[in-house]
Parts: sequence; structure tokens; C-alpha cells
Amino acid sequence: MRHVVLVGATDGIGLALARAFLERSWRVGLLGRDPAKVEEVVATLAGGYPGATMIGGVWDVTDRVAAVPALEGMLAELGQMDLLVYCAGVIEEGPGEVARMFDVNVLGAMAAMEWGADYFVQAGRGRLAALGSVAGDRGRKGKPCYAASKAALHTWLQGMRHRLHGTGVGVTTIKPGWVRTRMLGDVPGFPPSISPARAAAVIAGALDAGREMVYVPWWWEAISVGLRLMPRPVFKRLAPP
Repeated sequence: MRHVVLVGATDGIGLALARAFLERSWRVGLLGRDPAKVEEVVATLAGGYPGATMIGGVWDVTDRVAAVPALEGMLAELGQMDLLVYCAGVIEEGPGEVARMFDVNVLGAMAAMEWGADYFVQAGRGRLAALGSVAGDRGRKGKPCYAASKAALHTWLQGMRHRLHGTGVGVTTIKPGWVRTRMLGDVPGFPPSISPARAAAVIAGALDAGREMVYVPWWWEAISVGLRLMPRPVFKRLAPP
């Protein structure tokens, strides 16, 4: 029996991941910010998977003081941990909102995954993973602050991967493209978007395989390579929002 802790998983890709792991007979611990929402999600998932282990906990990822108590409380209930996935993320570009976005997208991830790294190093095994974004591969005109937050997360995960090399602990960077979640909003018809369930299936498979980098869906890797190699004058005129 394998055990996963999902941080920020009451909606979108995180919630779909909870379902995907339950379908694989994993024991799932889910942390969210809203107690009522956590209770509702846990009840729904437990009802849909009779006999499965589904544990809910509350943590607002912007509260770093509460990080260790929340995570250790979850671990105590779950019994052990084989995988920690940071799913929390927001897009907020308005005045006064950027600091909170970095709190959620970057600093919360660091708090959770530093704790997870310590646990896994002591165990001599395990995997850390976090949801980044294709937007973090190169700054775009539409949401530059969001792109910057995801680029910061990608770079930090890369550093953690190098730091943990040889310890038995793996680090996976997940880069979703257009996945039909509430956060995404409206997108053009091309490249095509996919459902959260399909994204979760791809991610779960990649984590099972121990991959260090996964684009979701796969074609975004080719698109991102093209965007990164595009000369600056061309990128400024043709790049996506």
C-alpha cells in the first residue's frame, strides 16, 4: 500500500489527482485551506471509493507557521508517506495581489517540500512533486507575474533535485498546459485543452515512472521548446498570452 499527501487538492488538478490515486488503491491525505470544503471533498471521495483510506486536513499555505503542525498531523493520521505533491496555485495579477500569489505558488511550496525532503531523506526514499506551469518556461505578455512565480518554482525544484541527488529522494516538476479548470478560464481552441481527469492520469503515470519533468499534455513540451528558442523580436510579436 502506498501513501500520498496532496497539498491544495480540493479543486482542479489536485482534486483529480486525489481520485487518480484512490483508483490506484493508494492511501490519500488531502490538505486544503477551507475546512468546510475539505470536509465536503473527503466525504465525497470516501463515498465514491468504499474501503479506501481518505484523510483530510486543513492548512492555509500562506501560513508558514502552521506548515509543520499541519503536515505532521497529516502524516500521523496517514501513517507514512511515499509521495508529496504540492498542487496549490493561484493567478492574481492585480495590485496588491501579487505578493499573495508568490506566497501560494512559491513560498508555500518551499515550506511543504522542505519538510517533505527532510522526511524522505531520513527514510532514504520518496518523491517530491509540484505543479508548475508551461507559463514559467518564458515570460509572456498576458500574466507576467504568474509566469515569474512559476519560473521561480521551477528553478527551486531544479535546485532541490540537485541537492537531493544520491539520497534516494526524487523531485518531479509538473508543467500543465491548458487544463480545463476553474483557474484556467477561457482559452483559444488551439492547442487543445484537456480535462483535469486526463491530466491527473498523465501525472500519476509519470510519477509512478519516476520522471523528473512532465508536460501535461505531452505536446506542450514541443511547444515550450519552440517558444524558448524563438528569437526575442519574434517572440514579442508572436508569443501566446
